[in-house]
Amino acid sequence: MSDSYNNTNPRRQKLNSRLKHQEQQAVTAKAGLLRASGAIKKKKKPTLKKLKANLQTAMKLEHSTIPPYLCALYSIKEGKNLMATEIIKSVVIEEMLHMVMVANLINAIGGKPVVGEVKGEPFIPSYPTPLPGNVDPSLIVNLTSMTKKQIRVFCKIEHPGDEEREERAKLRSIKDGETEYASIGDFYAAILDDMEALEEDAHKKGKTIFTGKTPQVTPEHYYGAGGSIIPVHNIDDARAVIDEIVDQGEGSFGSIFAEPYKEGKEEYLWFGADVEEYAHYFRFKEVQFGRFYKPTDSAHRDSPNRGRPTGEEIDIDWEEVYMMNDNPKMKDYPEGSEIRKKMYDFNKTYSNLLDNLNKGCNGKPEVLREGIMIMFDMKYKALELMKIPGNNGLAVGPSFEYIK
Repeated sequence: MSDSYNNTNPRRQKLNSRLKHQEQQAVTAKAGLLRASGAIKKKKKPTLKKLKANLQTAMKLEHSTIPPYLCALYSIKEGKNLMATEIIKSVVIEEMLHMVMVANLINAIGGKPVVGEVKGEPFIPSYPTPLPGNVDPSLIVNLTSMTKKQIRVFCKIEHPGDEEREERAKLRSIKDGETEYASIGDFYAAILDDMEALEEDAHKKGKTIFTGKTPQVTPEHYYGAGGSIIPVHNIDDARAVIDEIVDQGEGSFGSIFAEPYKEGKEEYLWFGADVEEYAHYFRFKEVQFGRFYKPTDSAHRDSPNRGRPTGEEIDIDWEEVYMMNDNPKMKDYPEGSEIRKKMYDFNKTYSNLLDNLNKGCNGKPEVLREGIMIMFDMKYKALELMKIPGNNGLAVGPSFEYIK
């Protein structure tokens, strides 16, 4: 669903307003009961330093999905599974868009976004990996080919939050003493809460947290599609960015499984004619089940269609895929070997792309257009690795390791 936060669609505005009001009432009541019972303690007061760190984690979270999605995309054989190719490609483009918009958020509050080379904890995770930010830590993400199993993992990555998942996350947070988030949307909701609290405190003093002077990325600078870049200058812009990111990923804050299913409820009919593009979760569902959603399908898992697409079939051949070694590493092959050289070449190209994004997100947005050719170069080098037999007779595959 790529219509922006400022969409004037009256159905969308009315629906989002009602859902958020309902959700806030439920959250407030539940939090009061838990706090009264001593199950949870009062949340620590946020700080600007912590907010900047959490937004940097958000950038890493958005990025952590890109290598797995790209591996699935590159594994599809040329000329095959055309619709699946377009769906996965569209999601990758939007994930890169999300990274850039989070960078705008960081710049807006006077921080410095870092993409690529990071001192200490690396920006590129070592796969297999849980999602950064302690989002659903039971989910482990691998680099591998497009398989039914991997598409199910993609659905879990983009899964909308729901009451059961959120309750389990709260209980584990209490037990382990570390905040766990049930979904990516949950993680962003916590960031927005802190941002609003800090801005409210600053406003009382006649100030603002949005003091950043670094030039941000605007629509004319970004080379991708998949939505519009939103520059951030105030709290309303920040809300717009976070709403756009969550909306494109899972649908909307708590809107899919917020309440028990009831036939005909408008909240669960996300597939009408006024929806331009579905959230990532539903696009991956279409790949998983090999069908498009119909306008009359319901998004809710307890509906007659169980939240699954029931429309026109998508031609997907799971055999027309290069099967790669899971989670490859350069160290898997001897130094100086031809395979290792090709893996290094790919990784260097990907690192150049990240360096380009880093420069563009730190005051030189005009350089982002140079990323177009880097992306094409990276694609061809990845496809070459998908055709070279490696260990166990499976394709080598790209390893996505940062190289200075």
